Amino acid sequence: MTRKNRNALLWLLLVFSLIFFGLAWLFSLRSQAYALREAEDQARNVLLTQRALHGYVSDVQRTEIYRLQSGGKLDPDYFSPQLMSRTYIARQVMQRLNAERQLLDLMPIYFKLASENPRNPINQADAYELKVLQRFNAGEAGEFREVVEEKGAKWLYLAVPVQANNDSCLKCHGLPEHAPADLLRQYGDKAGFFEAIGHIRALISIRVSMAAILEQGRDNVRTQITVTFLSMVAVYLLIWIFLRRLDAKHQIILEQNIELERLSVTDPLTGLLNRSGFLKSLEPRRQEAIRYGTPMALAMLDIDHFKRINDQHGHTVGDAVLKAFAEVLRRNVRSADVLCRWGGEEFLILLPQQDEAGAVTSAEKLRRALEVASFTPVETLSASFGVAEYLAGNDLQGWIARADQALYAAKAAGRNTVRVARPDAGERIDDAAQPAA
Repeated sequence: MTRKNRNALLWLLLVFSLIFFGLAWLFSLRSQAYALREAEDQARNVLLTQRALHGYVSDVQRTEIYRLQSGGKLDPDYFSPQLMSRTYIARQVMQRLNAERQLLDLMPIYFKLASENPRNPINQADAYELKVLQRFNAGEAGEFREVVEEKGAKWLYLAVPVQANNDSCLKCHGLPEHAPADLLRQYGDKAGFFEAIGHIRALISIRVSMAAILEQGRDNVRTQITVTFLSMVAVYLLIWIFLRRLDAKHQIILEQNIELERLSVTDPLTGLLNRSGFLKSLEPRRQEAIRYGTPMALAMLDIDHFKRINDQHGHTVGDAVLKAFAEVLRRNVRSADVLCRWGGEEFLILLPQQDEAGAVTSAEKLRRALEVASFTPVETLSASFGVAEYLAGNDLQGWIARADQALYAAKAAGRNTVRVARPDAGERIDDAAQPAA
Protein backbone atom coordinates (compact mmCIF):
# COMPACT_ATOMS: atom_id res chain seq x y z
CA MET A 1 0.00 0.00 0.00
CA THR A 2 1.25 3.47 -0.84
CA ARG A 3 2.45 5.74 1.93
CA LYS A 4 -0.29 8.23 1.10
CA ASN A 5 -3.02 5.63 1.58
CA ARG A 6 -1.38 4.28 4.76
CA ASN A 7 -1.36 7.79 6.20
CA ALA A 8 -4.99 8.24 5.12
CA LEU A 9 -5.94 5.02 6.93
CA LEU A 10 -4.11 6.13 10.08
CA TRP A 11 -5.91 9.47 10.07
CA LEU A 12 -9.19 7.71 9.39
CA LEU A 13 -8.53 5.35 12.31
CA LEU A 14 -7.93 8.36 14.56
CA VAL A 15 -11.12 10.06 13.37
CA PHE A 16 -13.16 6.86 13.77
CA SER A 17 -11.75 6.38 17.28
CA LEU A 18 -12.71 9.92 18.28
CA ILE A 19 -16.18 9.48 16.79
CA PHE A 20 -16.59 6.11 18.53
CA PHE A 21 -15.62 7.38 21.97
CA GLY A 22 -17.72 10.49 21.43
CA LEU A 23 -20.74 8.37 20.57
CA ALA A 24 -20.09 6.07 23.53
CA TRP A 25 -20.04 9.10 25.83
CA LEU A 26 -23.23 10.42 24.21
CA PHE A 27 -24.94 7.03 24.55
CA SER A 28 -24.00 6.98 28.25
CA LEU A 29 -25.46 10.44 28.80
CA ARG A 30 -28.63 9.49 26.96
CA SER A 31 -28.87 6.30 29.02
CA GLN A 32 -28.76 8.29 32.26
CA ALA A 33 -31.30 10.76 30.89
CA TYR A 34 -33.50 7.83 29.87
CA ALA A 35 -33.27 6.29 33.35
CA LEU A 36 -34.22 9.61 34.91
CA ARG A 37 -37.19 10.07 32.58
CA GLU A 38 -38.37 6.51 33.19
CA ALA A 39 -38.14 6.95 36.95
CA GLU A 40 -40.00 10.25 36.67
CA ASP A 41 -42.73 8.56 34.64
CA GLN A 42 -43.17 5.89 37.31
CA ALA A 43 -43.17 8.46 40.11
CA ARG A 44 -45.67 10.69 38.31
CA ASN A 45 -47.95 7.74 37.60
CA VAL A 46 -48.04 7.03 41.32
CA LEU A 47 -48.49 10.72 42.05
CA LEU A 48 -51.37 11.10 39.64
CA THR A 49 -52.99 7.94 40.99
CA GLN A 50 -52.73 9.26 44.52
CA ARG A 51 -54.07 12.66 43.56
CA ALA A 52 -57.02 10.99 41.86
CA LEU A 53 -57.51 8.82 44.94
CA HIS A 54 -57.32 11.81 47.29
CA GLY A 55 -59.80 13.67 45.14
CA TYR A 56 -62.18 10.74 45.14
CA VAL A 57 -62.00 10.34 48.92
CA SER A 58 -62.46 14.07 49.50
CA ASP A 59 -65.02 14.81 46.85
CA VAL A 60 -67.00 11.58 46.79
CA GLN A 61 -66.60 9.38 49.83
CA ARG A 62 -66.42 12.09 52.47
CA THR A 63 -69.14 14.12 50.81
CA GLU A 64 -71.42 11.08 50.76
CA ILE A 65 -70.69 10.26 54.40
CA TYR A 66 -71.32 13.87 55.45
CA ARG A 67 -74.60 13.79 53.48
CA LEU A 68 -75.67 10.63 55.22
CA GLN A 69 -74.74 12.12 58.59
CA SER A 70 -76.65 15.33 57.93
CA GLY A 71 -79.64 13.27 56.79
CA GLY A 72 -79.61 11.31 60.00
CA LYS A 73 -78.75 8.06 58.32
CA LEU A 74 -75.32 7.92 59.98
CA ASP A 75 -74.22 8.84 63.46
CA PRO A 76 -72.87 12.44 63.37
CA ASP A 77 -69.79 11.21 65.26
CA TYR A 78 -69.14 8.38 62.81
CA PHE A 79 -65.53 8.20 61.53
CA SER A 80 -63.89 5.32 59.71
CA PRO A 81 -60.27 5.65 58.48
CA GLN A 82 -60.97 2.91 55.91
CA LEU A 83 -63.50 5.26 54.27
CA MET A 84 -62.56 8.79 55.31
CA SER A 85 -58.77 8.96 55.87
CA ARG A 86 -56.99 9.79 52.66
CA THR A 87 -53.68 8.92 54.28
CA TYR A 88 -54.85 5.52 55.44
CA ILE A 89 -56.45 4.66 52.11
CA ALA A 90 -53.40 5.83 50.13
CA ARG A 91 -51.07 3.72 52.25
CA GLN A 92 -53.23 0.63 51.82
CA VAL A 93 -53.44 1.12 48.06
CA MET A 94 -49.63 1.48 47.77
CA GLN A 95 -49.07 -1.66 49.85
CA ARG A 96 -51.29 -3.58 47.43
CA LEU A 97 -49.53 -1.99 44.44
CA ASN A 98 -46.08 -2.97 45.71
CA ALA A 99 -47.34 -6.51 46.40
CA GLU A 100 -48.36 -6.73 42.74
CA ARG A 101 -44.98 -5.31 41.65
CA GLN A 102 -43.19 -7.90 43.73
CA LEU A 103 -45.04 -10.66 41.90
CA LEU A 104 -43.51 -9.26 38.69
CA ASP A 105 -40.00 -8.99 40.23
CA LEU A 106 -40.21 -5.20 40.17
CA MET A 107 -38.66 -3.00 42.80
CA PRO A 108 -41.21 -1.54 45.26
CA ILE A 109 -42.01 2.17 45.08
CA TYR A 110 -41.54 3.98 48.34
CA PHE A 111 -44.64 6.01 49.15
CA LYS A 112 -45.44 8.06 52.16
CA LEU A 113 -47.83 10.81 53.14
CA ALA A 114 -45.35 12.55 55.40
CA SER A 115 -46.59 15.09 57.91
CA GLU A 116 -44.96 17.21 60.56
CA ASN A 117 -48.04 16.67 62.80
CA PRO A 118 -49.40 13.23 61.90
CA ARG A 119 -52.23 11.55 63.68
CA ASN A 120 -50.60 8.15 63.03
CA PRO A 121 -46.86 8.03 63.93
CA ILE A 122 -46.22 5.94 60.80
CA ASN A 123 -46.73 9.15 58.79
CA GLN A 124 -44.20 11.20 60.73
CA ALA A 125 -41.93 13.10 58.29
CA ASP A 126 -38.22 12.39 58.63
CA ALA A 127 -35.60 15.15 58.71
CA TYR A 128 -35.26 15.21 54.92
CA GLU A 129 -39.01 15.40 54.40
CA LEU A 130 -39.40 18.09 57.05
CA LYS A 131 -36.95 20.34 55.18
CA VAL A 132 -38.88 19.82 51.94
CA LEU A 133 -42.17 20.54 53.75
CA GLN A 134 -40.73 23.78 55.13
CA ARG A 135 -39.81 24.84 51.59
CA PHE A 136 -43.36 24.17 50.42
CA ASN A 137 -44.83 26.26 53.25
CA ALA A 138 -42.33 29.03 52.53
CA GLY A 139 -43.51 29.06 48.93
CA GLU A 140 -40.02 28.23 47.61
CA ALA A 141 -41.18 25.33 45.46
CA GLY A 142 -44.35 23.73 44.19
CA GLU A 143 -42.59 20.41 43.57
CA PHE A 144 -39.32 18.91 44.72
CA ARG A 145 -37.29 16.43 42.70
CA GLU A 146 -33.81 15.03 43.36
CA VAL A 147 -31.71 11.94 42.63
CA VAL A 148 -30.55 10.54 45.96
CA GLU A 149 -28.24 7.66 46.81
CA GLU A 150 -29.00 5.23 49.58
CA LYS A 151 -26.86 2.21 50.39
CA GLY A 152 -25.03 2.50 47.09
CA ALA A 153 -28.23 2.59 45.02
CA LYS A 154 -29.73 5.56 43.19
CA TRP A 155 -33.33 6.63 43.75
CA LEU A 156 -35.42 9.37 42.26
CA TYR A 157 -37.07 11.32 45.05
CA LEU A 158 -40.22 13.23 44.15
CA ALA A 159 -42.29 15.21 46.62
CA VAL A 160 -45.40 17.35 46.12
CA PRO A 161 -47.48 19.12 48.76
CA VAL A 162 -50.97 18.00 49.61
CA GLN A 163 -53.75 20.52 49.46
CA ALA A 164 -53.41 23.37 51.92
CA ASN A 165 -55.79 23.20 54.90
CA ASN A 166 -59.31 24.52 54.35
CA ASP A 167 -62.50 24.54 56.42
CA SER A 168 -63.25 20.93 55.52
CA CYS A 169 -59.82 19.85 56.73
CA LEU A 170 -60.23 21.59 60.08
CA LYS A 171 -63.22 19.41 60.92
CA CYS A 172 -60.70 16.64 61.69
CA HIS A 173 -57.48 18.64 62.13
CA GLY A 174 -58.67 21.79 63.88
CA LEU A 175 -59.69 21.78 67.57
CA PRO A 176 -60.24 18.36 69.18
CA GLU A 177 -63.73 19.33 70.41
CA HIS A 178 -64.85 19.78 66.79
CA ALA A 179 -63.63 16.36 65.69
CA PRO A 180 -65.89 13.30 65.39
CA ALA A 181 -66.10 11.25 68.56
CA ASP A 182 -65.10 8.08 66.70
CA LEU A 183 -61.89 9.78 65.54
CA LEU A 184 -61.03 10.81 69.10
CA ARG A 185 -61.72 7.32 70.37
CA GLN A 186 -59.33 5.85 67.77
CA TYR A 187 -56.50 8.42 67.82
CA GLY A 188 -56.98 10.53 70.94
CA ASP A 189 -57.01 14.31 71.11
CA LYS A 190 -53.26 15.06 71.06
CA ALA A 191 -51.88 14.41 67.56
CA GLY A 192 -53.10 15.79 64.25
CA PHE A 193 -54.94 18.78 65.66
CA PHE A 194 -54.51 22.52 65.94
CA GLU A 195 -53.85 23.01 62.24
CA ALA A 196 -54.33 26.42 60.60
CA ILE A 197 -56.13 27.26 57.37
CA GLY A 198 -53.69 27.65 54.43
CA HIS A 199 -50.98 25.58 56.11
CA ILE A 200 -49.57 22.63 54.19
CA ARG A 201 -49.54 19.90 56.77
CA ALA A 202 -48.21 17.03 54.64
CA LEU A 203 -46.51 16.07 51.42
CA ILE A 204 -46.63 13.05 49.18
CA SER A 205 -43.16 11.50 49.31
CA ILE A 206 -42.26 9.06 46.50
CA ARG A 207 -38.96 7.24 45.91
CA VAL A 208 -38.46 5.18 42.75
CA SER A 209 -35.45 2.87 42.48
CA MET A 210 -33.32 3.58 39.42
CA ALA A 211 -31.21 0.40 39.68
CA ALA A 212 -33.20 -1.72 37.22
CA ILE A 213 -33.73 1.21 34.86
CA LEU A 214 -30.02 2.09 34.89
CA GLU A 215 -29.10 -1.54 34.24
CA GLN A 216 -31.54 -1.64 31.32
CA GLY A 217 -30.00 1.61 30.08
CA ARG A 218 -26.51 0.13 30.39
CA ASP A 219 -27.66 -2.91 28.39
CA ASN A 220 -28.96 -0.57 25.71
CA VAL A 221 -25.69 1.37 25.75
CA ARG A 222 -23.67 -1.83 25.42
CA THR A 223 -25.83 -2.88 22.48
CA GLN A 224 -25.52 0.54 20.84
CA ILE A 225 -21.76 0.64 21.40
CA THR A 226 -21.34 -2.90 20.03
CA VAL A 227 -23.43 -2.15 16.92
CA THR A 228 -21.59 1.16 16.42
CA PHE A 229 -18.19 -0.49 16.85
CA LEU A 230 -18.99 -3.31 14.42
CA SER A 231 -20.47 -0.86 11.91
CA MET A 232 -17.40 1.39 12.07
CA VAL A 233 -15.07 -1.62 11.79
CA ALA A 234 -17.04 -2.80 8.75
CA VAL A 235 -16.85 0.65 7.14
CA TYR A 236 -13.12 0.88 7.96
CA LEU A 237 -12.49 -2.56 6.45
CA LEU A 238 -14.45 -1.63 3.31
CA ILE A 239 -12.35 1.52 2.95
CA TRP A 240 -9.18 -0.52 3.58
CA ILE A 241 -10.22 -3.07 0.92
CA PHE A 242 -11.10 -0.25 -1.49
CA LEU A 243 -7.70 1.42 -0.97
CA ARG A 244 -5.91 -1.92 -1.33
CA ARG A 245 -7.67 -2.55 -4.64
CA LEU A 246 -7.02 1.03 -5.70
CA ASP A 247 -3.34 0.55 -4.84
CA ALA A 248 -3.25 -2.72 -6.77
CA LYS A 249 -4.75 -1.06 -9.83
CA HIS A 250 -2.41 1.89 -9.42
CA GLN A 251 0.54 -0.49 -9.15
CA ILE A 252 -0.55 -2.29 -12.31
CA ILE A 253 -0.86 1.02 -14.13
CA LEU A 254 2.52 2.12 -12.77
CA GLU A 255 4.15 -1.13 -13.88
CA GLN A 256 2.49 -0.83 -17.27
CA ASN A 257 3.74 2.74 -17.60
CA ILE A 258 7.23 1.64 -16.60
CA GLU A 259 7.05 -1.17 -19.13
CA LEU A 260 5.78 1.20 -21.80
CA GLU A 261 8.57 3.61 -20.95
CA ARG A 262 11.07 0.75 -21.14
CA LEU A 263 9.67 -0.42 -24.45
CA SER A 264 9.78 3.11 -25.81
CA VAL A 265 13.54 3.26 -25.24
CA THR A 266 14.39 -0.40 -25.87
CA ASP A 267 15.04 -2.23 -29.08
CA PRO A 268 12.54 -5.12 -29.06
CA LEU A 269 14.84 -7.55 -30.88
CA THR A 270 18.09 -7.23 -28.95
CA GLY A 271 16.88 -5.74 -25.67
CA LEU A 272 19.46 -2.95 -25.98
CA LEU A 273 18.59 0.73 -25.87
CA ASN A 274 17.13 2.06 -29.08
CA ARG A 275 18.20 5.35 -30.61
CA SER A 276 15.70 7.40 -28.58
CA GLY A 277 16.66 5.76 -25.30
CA PHE A 278 20.35 6.16 -26.00
CA LEU A 279 20.05 9.86 -26.76
CA LYS A 280 18.06 10.38 -23.54
CA SER A 281 20.81 8.77 -21.47
CA LEU A 282 23.64 10.37 -23.46
CA GLU A 283 22.90 14.05 -22.79
CA PRO A 284 23.00 13.94 -18.95
CA ARG A 285 26.24 11.92 -19.09
CA ARG A 286 27.73 14.44 -21.49
CA GLN A 287 26.80 17.27 -19.11
CA GLU A 288 28.34 15.34 -16.21
CA ALA A 289 31.60 14.85 -18.13
CA ILE A 290 31.70 18.58 -18.92
CA ARG A 291 31.05 19.50 -15.28
CA TYR A 292 33.77 17.25 -13.83
CA GLY A 293 36.19 17.36 -16.77
CA THR A 294 36.26 13.60 -17.27
CA PRO A 295 36.90 11.98 -20.68
CA MET A 296 34.25 10.13 -22.63
CA ALA A 297 34.12 8.45 -26.02
CA LEU A 298 31.75 6.86 -28.50
CA ALA A 299 32.33 3.66 -30.47
CA MET A 300 30.08 3.05 -33.46
CA LEU A 301 30.23 -0.42 -35.01
CA ASP A 302 28.61 -2.14 -37.95
CA ILE A 303 28.42 -5.88 -38.73
CA ASP A 304 30.43 -6.61 -41.84
CA HIS A 305 28.54 -8.03 -44.83
CA PHE A 306 25.31 -8.46 -42.85
CA LYS A 307 23.20 -8.20 -46.02
CA ARG A 308 24.71 -11.49 -47.22
CA ILE A 309 23.36 -13.23 -44.10
CA ASN A 310 19.83 -12.03 -44.78
CA ASP A 311 20.12 -12.90 -48.45
CA GLN A 312 21.55 -16.39 -47.89
CA HIS A 313 19.74 -17.48 -44.72
CA GLY A 314 16.69 -15.24 -44.50
CA HIS A 315 15.65 -12.54 -42.08
CA THR A 316 14.79 -14.97 -39.31
CA VAL A 317 18.42 -16.11 -39.15
CA GLY A 318 19.48 -12.49 -39.50
CA ASP A 319 17.43 -11.57 -36.45
CA ALA A 320 18.95 -14.45 -34.48
CA VAL A 321 22.45 -13.27 -35.45
CA LEU A 322 21.64 -9.73 -34.29
CA LYS A 323 20.45 -11.06 -30.90
CA ALA A 324 23.58 -13.21 -30.49
CA PHE A 325 25.75 -10.28 -31.59
CA ALA A 326 24.14 -8.04 -28.93
CA GLU A 327 24.75 -10.73 -26.30
CA VAL A 328 28.47 -10.87 -27.16
CA LEU A 329 28.62 -7.09 -26.76
CA ARG A 330 26.94 -7.29 -23.32
CA ARG A 331 29.44 -9.86 -22.09
CA ASN A 332 32.45 -7.84 -23.20
CA VAL A 333 31.69 -4.27 -22.11
CA ARG A 334 31.99 -2.66 -18.70
CA SER A 335 28.96 -2.19 -16.48
CA ALA A 336 29.32 1.58 -16.90
CA ASP A 337 29.23 1.36 -20.71
CA VAL A 338 25.92 2.04 -22.49
CA LEU A 339 24.94 -0.16 -25.45
CA CYS A 340 22.56 0.90 -28.18
CA ARG A 341 21.23 -0.61 -31.39
CA TRP A 342 21.49 2.48 -33.55
CA GLY A 343 19.63 0.95 -36.47
CA GLY A 344 19.74 -2.15 -38.66
CA GLU A 345 23.11 -3.78 -38.02
CA GLU A 346 24.68 -0.64 -36.56
CA PHE A 347 25.44 -0.34 -32.84
CA LEU A 348 26.67 2.52 -30.69
CA ILE A 349 28.54 2.30 -27.40
CA LEU A 350 29.08 5.09 -24.90
CA LEU A 351 32.38 4.68 -23.05
CA PRO A 352 32.38 6.89 -19.92
CA GLN A 353 35.69 7.70 -18.20
CA GLN A 354 37.66 6.69 -21.30
CA ASP A 355 39.78 8.87 -23.51
CA GLU A 356 40.66 8.08 -27.09
CA ALA A 357 43.29 5.49 -26.23
CA GLY A 358 41.07 3.70 -23.77
CA ALA A 359 38.19 3.70 -26.23
CA VAL A 360 40.39 2.21 -28.95
CA THR A 361 41.51 -0.53 -26.53
CA SER A 362 37.90 -1.35 -25.66
CA ALA A 363 36.91 -1.38 -29.32
CA GLU A 364 39.78 -3.73 -30.16
CA LYS A 365 38.73 -6.04 -27.33
CA LEU A 366 35.21 -6.19 -28.75
CA ARG A 367 36.45 -6.69 -32.31
CA ARG A 368 38.54 -9.69 -31.26
CA ALA A 369 35.69 -11.14 -29.14
CA LEU A 370 33.38 -10.98 -32.15
CA GLU A 371 35.95 -12.69 -34.37
CA VAL A 372 36.10 -15.76 -32.16
CA ALA A 373 32.39 -15.94 -31.29
CA SER A 374 30.10 -18.48 -32.95
CA PHE A 375 26.89 -17.30 -34.64
CA THR A 376 25.13 -20.45 -35.84
CA PRO A 377 24.49 -21.05 -38.73
CA VAL A 378 26.95 -18.28 -39.54
CA GLU A 379 30.26 -19.56 -38.31
CA THR A 380 32.20 -16.31 -38.09
CA LEU A 381 31.35 -12.67 -37.98
CA SER A 382 33.29 -9.44 -37.90
CA ALA A 383 32.53 -5.78 -37.32
CA SER A 384 34.03 -2.43 -38.19
CA PHE A 385 34.48 0.26 -35.51
CA GLY A 386 34.64 4.05 -35.53
CA VAL A 387 35.83 5.78 -32.32
CA ALA A 388 35.38 9.45 -31.42
CA GLU A 389 36.44 11.05 -28.14
CA TYR A 390 34.23 13.84 -26.88
CA LEU A 391 35.78 17.23 -27.56
CA ALA A 392 34.88 20.52 -25.90
CA GLY A 393 32.30 22.38 -27.94
CA ASN A 394 30.89 19.25 -29.60
CA ASP A 395 27.16 18.89 -29.59
CA LEU A 396 25.58 15.42 -29.61
CA GLN A 397 24.91 15.32 -33.32
CA GLY A 398 28.41 16.48 -34.19
CA TRP A 399 29.97 13.99 -31.81
CA ILE A 400 27.94 11.07 -33.21
CA ALA A 401 28.68 12.24 -36.77
CA ARG A 402 32.41 12.06 -36.03
CA ALA A 403 32.05 8.45 -34.82
CA ASP A 404 30.02 7.67 -37.94
CA GLN A 405 32.71 9.14 -40.20
CA ALA A 406 35.32 7.02 -38.44
CA LEU A 407 33.14 3.94 -39.02
CA TYR A 408 32.88 4.68 -42.72
CA ALA A 409 36.66 5.01 -42.79
CA ALA A 410 36.96 1.55 -41.18
CA LYS A 411 34.65 0.13 -43.82
CA ALA A 412 36.68 1.81 -46.56
CA ALA A 413 39.87 0.41 -45.05
CA GLY A 414 38.69 -3.15 -45.62
CA ARG A 415 36.36 -3.75 -42.61
CA ASN A 416 37.05 -5.63 -39.35
CA THR A 417 39.15 -2.77 -38.09
CA VAL A 418 39.02 0.26 -35.75
CA ARG A 419 39.40 3.84 -36.92
CA VAL A 420 39.58 7.06 -34.89
CA ALA A 421 38.23 10.48 -35.87
CA ARG A 422 40.76 13.29 -35.27
CA PRO A 423 39.77 16.93 -35.85
CA ASP A 424 42.16 19.34 -37.56
CA ALA A 425 41.74 21.89 -40.34
CA GLY A 426 39.61 19.24 -41.96
CA GLU A 427 38.23 16.11 -40.39
CA ARG A 428 41.02 13.55 -40.78
CA ILE A 429 40.51 9.87 -40.03
CA ASP A 430 43.64 8.18 -38.61
CA ASP A 431 44.42 4.50 -38.41
CA ALA A 432 43.81 3.03 -34.97
CA ALA A 433 44.34 -0.56 -35.97
CA GLN A 434 45.02 -2.49 -39.11
CA PRO A 435 42.52 -4.92 -40.53
CA ALA A 436 42.90 -8.40 -39.23
CA ALA A 437 44.78 -10.74 -41.47
